Amino acid sequence: MNESDLPPNDPRDAAWQAVARSLAGESTPEEARALAAEMAAHPGRAELVAALDGALAGLRADARPEVDVEAALAAVMARRDRPVLTVEAGGAAHAPSPPLRARPARRPAQWWRAPGVLRAAAAILVLVGAGLLWRAVSSRPSAAPIIRYATEVGARRELRLADGSRVVLGPDSRLAVSGDDGRAAELAGMAYFEVRHDERRPFTVTAGGATIRDVGTAFTVRADSAAGTMVAVTEGVVAVSTANTAVAETLRAGDRARILRARMAVQRRVATRDDVAWTTGRLSFRDAPVPEVVAELRRWYGVTLRVDPALAGRHLTADFEGQTADQAMRIVAAALGGELRPVAGGATVVPRGGGRRAP
Repeated sequence: MNESDLPPNDPRDAAWQAVARSLAGESTPEEARALAAEMAAHPGRAELVAALDGALAGLRADARPEVDVEAALAAVMARRDRPVLTVEAGGAAHAPSPPLRARPARRPAQWWRAPGVLRAAAAILVLVGAGLLWRAVSSRPSAAPIIRYATEVGARRELRLADGSRVVLGPDSRLAVSGDDGRAAELAGMAYFEVRHDERRPFTVTAGGATIRDVGTAFTVRADSAAGTMVAVTEGVVAVSTANTAVAETLRAGDRARILRARMAVQRRVATRDDVAWTTGRLSFRDAPVPEVVAELRRWYGVTLRVDPALAGRHLTADFEGQTADQAMRIVAAALGGELRPVAGGATVVPRGGGRRAP
């Protein structure tokens, strides 16, 4: 939208005039308080006013005749809707030609170089440019806020979102909630969602290349760069899609989906309460692949567990609740048929018998 599209008495003019009076030191206490509240509510406008104040500082510091900033602004505004160019039939766009005058006998004094005139011109130019920017800032829609949540290693956090949905954020996880209605979330880590369903405003979660859309449900999501993304539905229905799926896959209570490198594998009626046991502090694995186990140990205990390639293709069934990091890693090693070799920051699981590799 340009200036000619705005009505002559646009309310933003009044706000801008209040700014001009403030910069000229002519605001009443009431106007000053109202302007302060306006700046606090709109940081973008506050930055603009601060920049303008700095631009005019040099003009104020000059001890020579002062510029009437408000009068200059009023004069500019009164003329802002007048066309600069005119178009006449059969001719190109041009400015009205001034009347012809006789050439003076000698060159007149360059009155426009006078300090007072220069300061007035500078003030007008600054005010006009800032006024246009003020209108642009006022017209620009505010970006939807993003609320970010995070947890430390081994810690969980329960959240209540603005729409009433409940979230349990798992250890070492990050959740960003956005959208005008707070119904869009981006997850890195693990989280359990109890979504307040609203057909008009679907709740969506983006995690590890997958998009999960609520159809009235409770579900858990685990996203890891190495292990991929796992979605398990405990109540209701969700729709899961990836970059490679033309049609979203519908998951119902008891269904589970694993997404790795944009490929999705769905298991029906296999999800149990063990999939959400972590929300109460119990870490439960049921036929879990090694990358998932390694990711969860890092998230819960802050340790790095490496597994020999000879054992990395196996799966683990185990429960952890109250064990130390060392105890948990030894249980994993035993369950995989290997032994633990401690290293800095974690351990390595190798086949039993030293260098001999398991079949």
